[in-house]
Amino acid sequence: MDENDIFHHWLSWATEFGTELRATTKTWTAKAIEVDAFARRILELSGNQHTGTALEIGCGNGVNCIELAGRFSNMLFDGIDYVPEMVNSARKNSAVNRLSDRLRFFQGDALSIKDHKDLRREYDFVFTDRCLINLNSADLQKRAIAELATLVRPGGYLLMIENSQQTYEMQNRCREIVGLQPRSPAAFNTFFDESEIVPHLEAVGLELEDVEDFISLHDIVLYVLVPAINGGEVDYNHPLVEAATRLNIGLATEHPGAFGAFGQNRMFVCRKPH
Repeated sequence: MDENDIFHHWLSWATEFGTELRATTKTWTAKAIEVDAFARRILELSGNQHTGTALEIGCGNGVNCIELAGRFSNMLFDGIDYVPEMVNSARKNSAVNRLSDRLRFFQGDALSIKDHKDLRREYDFVFTDRCLINLNSADLQKRAIAELATLVRPGGYLLMIENSQQTYEMQNRCREIVGLQPRSPAAFNTFFDESEIVPHLEAVGLELEDVEDFISLHDIVLYVLVPAINGGEVDYNHPLVEAATRLNIGLATEHPGAFGAFGQNRMFVCRKPH
């Protein structure tokens, strides 16, 4: 898809689903694991503090910021999304959850974010969640990462949960082993090519401290094991997927990345040196 088609895809979802989780995510199980991954990492990197500032690029209708604001009671969150209808829904969700005093949502473009007049000059944490994969080339993704890096304070972090071509290939290998056809990414997504993205981080002044495979068990069950016993069909509501979600989250604190590099998403933990 070109940029205009991608925008209209998300506009259609924002219009159809409004304040519902479905506006950005097909399953609550993946969202629960993503929020847990962000929360664990922010808690660890902040030294168990609940203060600071955070900016989400591609905030959708605000679910991540709202969930994290509920866990970090003294942290201030800003969210940016390219689709105005998403921003309007995020503001509605924030008001319903009575978090408007610590949450702000704005319309903006990841490719020109450093010039946004309403944002803070810098943040302790800047994060993305399946946002940059909506830029349809590695060059655009690298441009966006360079923009985001300018908003990270020295000593702060850029946390990116994004889909990886490399781990997706590993997941498809699992499907082939059990007799399933490989899956293909949605037309509006361009997964990270880590051979392009990872070397770029140093070029924009970031240090890659960790890559966490935080969702592999969930994805192996959802996209491999359940289809293997379900006529090839993915079932987002299958009880095994819910059980895998509980186990995935429950073990993550003690054994992050315990189930290998088979998830669609990885968390790239990048620090901006002093």
